[in-house]
Amino acid sequence: MKKAKLYLVQLPIISITIFFICCVIAALIYPGSHKELINYQSDYYSFTHNFLSDLGSLKTNTDETNPAIIQEDNTPSMLLFNGSLILIGGTLMLFYFYFKKVFPLIKDTSKSIFYSRITMPLGLLAGFFYAGVGFVPHDLHFEAHVFFANNAFLTLFFLCILHGLTIYHSSVLSNGYVLGYVAFCFVLFVYLRIIFFGPQIGPGIIYSEEDLMLQVIAQKSIVLTFMAAFLHQVYGFNLLFTNKRKSH
Repeated sequence: MKKAKLYLVQLPIISITIFFICCVIAALIYPGSHKELINYQSDYYSFTHNFLSDLGSLKTNTDETNPAIIQEDNTPSMLLFNGSLILIGGTLMLFYFYFKKVFPLIKDTSKSIFYSRITMPLGLLAGFFYAGVGFVPHDLHFEAHVFFANNAFLTLFFLCILHGLTIYHSSVLSNGYVLGYVAFCFVLFVYLRIIFFGPQIGPGIIYSEEDLMLQVIAQKSIVLTFMAAFLHQVYGFNLLFTNKRKSH
């Protein structure tokens, strides 16, 4: 139970806190960007014009073909963002590894135990994809970076469904935690439509400023929503462990 609490409650809280702090610092020290296609230039990180992955790039402006546009070193921001994203990926993997273990420990229903077991592999896969985004900066290998990022969110969609079914069939955890993930699944479905069928942003692709802003703001919105939904589940497990300790 102590190990389960460590990986289902304590580590997620620590990792998410580190991730947000690292993102803020990385954004503050980001050198800025120049996007010639839409006539945009800044000497700071823009919430509406820079993807989160821009924080993890080796250099700035690597998508630009004009040799007059300076590519500045982005190592400090890259290390902070990518390192914290890899931590999130590892935390997600450990969370779902112990997610599978906790339901038999608390002697939950057979259906809850069953769904927790088939949820675990998807949790490991989602964590692997998120860590992959951090391991492969977009200016190191754009196609691989997009592969990891898109599949991280796609896997997350099916993961949330199975996670929700596990909680729904639980006799211990409240169905209120299902509603949180159902709401997140709806938001995530909308985001998946945007990234797969919406305007595409990347090297050699023609896009407008509105196209860029749609994708950038949608990305940040889904990340914030996921963190909130995930912490809601963490809160539920914390109550569970607290109540179990009191009962003993």
